[in-house]
Amino acid sequence: MQPEAVLFGVGYPVAVGVIARFVPVVRQRRWPWLAAHHLGVAAVVTGWALRGKAPAAAVNASWLVASSLWYVLGDRRGSTSSAAGSS
Repeated sequence: MQPEAVLFGVGYPVAVGVIARFVPVVRQRRWPWLAAHHLGVAAVVTGWALRGKAPAAAVNASWLVASSLWYVLGDRRGSTSSAAGSS
């Protein structure tokens, strides 16, 4: 089995599994989920790079950047707005 096939076989299910629940990952600041997502996407990017498919690697790498920004900037409410009793 070729290494990129292994990377795709592991990377895509992990990344897509987290993407399916990405809004709660951002809102609830689920760092371990984000780390798993990043490892999955990095595996996919590496797989495409090994296949010599730069455009596919670039598209997936751009999602890695976008999802990182979404996580960092996504919860603009801050932790104080979710305190019990706040309006």
